Amino acid sequence: MPEHEAEEHARPVVTRRDFIAGAGVGVAATAIVAGGVTVATRQGVQTVPAPQPVAQTGAGGAVVAPAPAPGVAAQPQAVAQPAAPAAGALPQHMRRVTLDIDGAQHNVVVDVRESLWTTTSQKLGLNVTNLGCDRAQCGACTVVIDGRAVNGCSVFSARLGRGQKILTIAGIQTSPTTEGLHPIQRAFWMQGGFQCGICTRGFIMSSYALLQTNNNPTRAQIAEALSGNICRCGEYPKIYEAVESAATELRNPPVKPQAVLGPPPKRTGSPSTMDFQFANPLGSDEFIGEVDGALKLLDGVEGVSGNSSTAKVTYWPNEVSEDAIRKQFADSGYPVK
Repeated sequence: MPEHEAEEHARPVVTRRDFIAGAGVGVAATAIVAGGVTVATRQGVQTVPAPQPVAQTGAGGAVVAPAPAPGVAAQPQAVAQPAAPAAGALPQHMRRVTLDIDGAQHNVVVDVRESLWTTTSQKLGLNVTNLGCDRAQCGACTVVIDGRAVNGCSVFSARLGRGQKILTIAGIQTSPTTEGLHPIQRAFWMQGGFQCGICTRGFIMSSYALLQTNNNPTRAQIAEALSGNICRCGEYPKIYEAVESAATELRNPPVKPQAVLGPPPKRTGSPSTMDFQFANPLGSDEFIGEVDGALKLLDGVEGVSGNSSTAKVTYWPNEVSEDAIRKQFADSGYPVK
């Protein structure tokens, strides 16, 4: 063994208590060393086995027991077990929320990554929004939340259970009949501001949000407010005209007659005209009548309202959803966009 190593092994262990005792201070102290507790007194230094140390928490939260002292039997350590979930508790990625949709309260369990459109359409069965791109690009799923137009496909339902007021196209009409349509719904219907109807509800809700703060918008302001909505049929001129017509009606509500209407009074004098008949009746009366009748039908009222008679998608529970597939990839460590 080299000389310097031999000197280190032969060097006596001087504890802090030895130093204090040597200095003439009459106090007792202990120093923790590997293998036990060294007790220093005026009579000498002796080492006694240390008590079994308690378990301590190491890095990352794991329970770690320090190594026992030499010559001391290791005592079994109690390992903390994770608390069992309470009965009826939801998984970590699920939330129970109460959504205020069109004034009705809906208590529903949602995934933290679940969109409002998914909740309303697939879980609640509400036929109130359409889905176009599912990327917040087309505006077909637009709803109004606390007065603001929001894409239903990109807002999370888990964040809407704090009293926010969610308004859909079914909530702005006062009754299921055509008389109960909101002015913006009636304007889209009368002006023909739609074609296929996929984007119509989103356009109406964006227009509704605009008219709540500005009932006399310019054409440029209308175009700006509807810039987040896309009509692939290209009905923009009719859409802008519908918004302008609705704004006019909101500024000047129609006056309902108060007098009781009835048949006109009977004439008492001689008739002022003579009865006559055309020699050649017009042959196009029937054709004009058919066209006029078709125009008066004004098809498409379901597209501008929340009428439940419109077609809606039925989701089969035995099919894997896109969200479930994305979750499987994410749980496996793959990057999911």
